[in-house]
Amino acid sequence: MVVLLGLLLGGYAHRNVTGPRRELDAVAEAGFREQRAAVDGCVLTYAEGPDNGPPLVLIHGQGSRWQDHARVLPELAKDHHVFAVDVPGHGGSDRLPPDRYTNVAVGDLLAGFVRQVVGGPTIVAGHSSGGLLALHIAAAHPDLVSGLFLEDPPLFSSEMPRLITTYGGTMLLHADRFLAAGRPGDDFQLYMLQHGNYFELFGPLAGPITDDAVDRARDRPGEPVRAWYLPSEVTVFFDGLVRYDPAFGAAWVRDGGRWYAGFDTEAALTAVRVPTTVLHTNYFEATEGTAYDGAGRLRAAMDSADVSRALDLLPSGTRLVQVASGHLAHYERPQEYLDALRGLSGRITTTG
Repeated sequence: MVVLLGLLLGGYAHRNVTGPRRELDAVAEAGFREQRAAVDGCVLTYAEGPDNGPPLVLIHGQGSRWQDHARVLPELAKDHHVFAVDVPGHGGSDRLPPDRYTNVAVGDLLAGFVRQVVGGPTIVAGHSSGGLLALHIAAAHPDLVSGLFLEDPPLFSSEMPRLITTYGGTMLLHADRFLAAGRPGDDFQLYMLQHGNYFELFGPLAGPITDDAVDRARDRPGEPVRAWYLPSEVTVFFDGLVRYDPAFGAAWVRDGGRWYAGFDTEAALTAVRVPTTVLHTNYFEATEGTAYDGAGRLRAAMDSADVSRALDLLPSGTRLVQVASGHLAHYERPQEYLDALRGLSGRITTTG
């Protein structure tokens, strides 16, 4: 029994330590290459796969980078010409002046990427804040979009003042406070570990795990926190965080929510004219009957009312896919994500 437990623990630790590297090796074997392109004075980093079908642009969420799509990229590349781009202020892409971090300005930059690099109408798939960017592209640049895939976007919930009563708003509030405190940019991971509550779902283990993560961040500044006992589903957050511009997050909080300057969610949803799929992660509603904690904080990107409101505004025929997972569905539930995205692609092929 002791030997068996040791083998199981060793296998678990091995998966946690080597999993991310093996995933990226598979991405490279599938033919993806990282490249850079200057768009409107901003250098964007992106990964491009082989030309095996219609184009597909992937836009990651807040604090992430293109690599967090690693688990789905090899499969997507079998049927699409995939472009996974780092949003400005993330990964290897340039940072912008703080006043340029708005959904309109960043969305227009990414639309320029589609026009200049992709070169034609494409499916645009955005996760979380990337979903809001994808929505703006579809609404404001319809000639560039053949289909829209919204993976758990914070529709309505990320607008001030509601934002500060959501779990998703925690990092954005801390980004604002971090900048107000004049902290150096490469310490934001450490700041989040010290002031946030990232590990709270671990219950009584949250304190010891946080203490250990803080020590690891101090020992290796600028490197993402890794621990053999933490699965990559947890530590993938830190891979993007060490390359993240806190001014991107602060824009959602400052000046009453500057991120939304010139952007109206309802108007954008109404303007969409292409086949659309909304993927909603509803773990807490599915398991506990409510998306809110005891203090009234939203523990998801959207509650069921937000989803219904969005579907009423999107074009008829929009598909809703519910996934009982955490926010990062493409990483936690890659097969369900792939099935949903392929379903959208099939609808585009049929109607096209």
